[in-house]
Amino acid sequence: MRTAPDSSSMSGSTTVSEDCALSPDDWSHPAERRYADAQARLVDHYDHSVESRVTETDAAGRVHYLVGGNQDGDPLLLLHGVGTPAATWLPLVPALTDEYRVYAPDRPGLGLSAAPSYRDRDLRSFLVAYLLELLDDLAIDRPHVAGNSHGGLQSLLLAIDHDRVDRLQLVGAPGGVSRDLPLLFRLLTVRGLNRVLLWLLSRGDPVENARQSMQRVNVVDAAAIPDVFYELLAAGQDLPGRPESQRSLATAQGSYGRVHPLFDIRDEIVGIDCPTQFVWGTEDAFYPPDVGRPVAEKMPDAEFHELPGHGHTPWLEPGDEVAGLVRGFFDN
Repeated sequence: MRTAPDSSSMSGSTTVSEDCALSPDDWSHPAERRYADAQARLVDHYDHSVESRVTETDAAGRVHYLVGGNQDGDPLLLLHGVGTPAATWLPLVPALTDEYRVYAPDRPGLGLSAAPSYRDRDLRSFLVAYLLELLDDLAIDRPHVAGNSHGGLQSLLLAIDHDRVDRLQLVGAPGGVSRDLPLLFRLLTVRGLNRVLLWLLSRGDPVENARQSMQRVNVVDAAAIPDVFYELLAAGQDLPGRPESQRSLATAQGSYGRVHPLFDIRDEIVGIDCPTQFVWGTEDAFYPPDVGRPVAEKMPDAEFHELPGHGHTPWLEPGDEVAGLVRGFFDN
């Protein structure tokens, strides 16, 4: 059994064992224990067996990931959005674990992964470097990949730059398909202003803030989201190093509202030749379906599904339509 050393001065002093299932008690920092406890309660809510593990990477330090499902099944990598952790995928996991070995890592700066600075990085390579190390550590060559939002951008980069994707699914509007961002996210690229905005958004009750944020950005109908999910998001606000890391990422993604070139790689996306499926809600807070459909139509092997009345994280809406689309695509 290896032990992961401290990953970053911004990631706290927790030292945890690699390559084994972790419980909330295995984390030494109180905020990490609270988060791990909320995560475990969310796993219990969905009543399936998912383990919490970590591995150490050269690129970004400690990477925490959730893993579960058929140990002999094809590997399936789930990549979350810019402000929601790996556990956001838990409602979808039960539809996949009978056939697939599912991995959902926390992007560095969120969840129980280390919280490095994104400042002065080559963002295109840094966003996927830890994923390449994780896949190599797990002896996975080309997994199926599903990405949401910022995780969709990472999924696209894994396919374009590294050919490490077997089947590709973009669930919710992915980064990379437009040079535009919603006003709030453009403002968050402004150094100094983003500090003030994030402070204002964090005032008041953390659980209620999480609830309002999800309903403002991610879903149209929050009826299927349990209270413990909001408690998890609220606990994440106290994780060591997270505010600084998230703020550095927001700044790296643009300057004074001008977004990073990575947010407009449509000319590269259309060259992806692995089977691809877009699942896109009509009420997506980032981009409407009309932004993504022309991209899908130019790709050699892509299909596009529009979901009326669904938001940016459509699998969190009531019903099982998204689970059916995701599972059906990977089964083909």
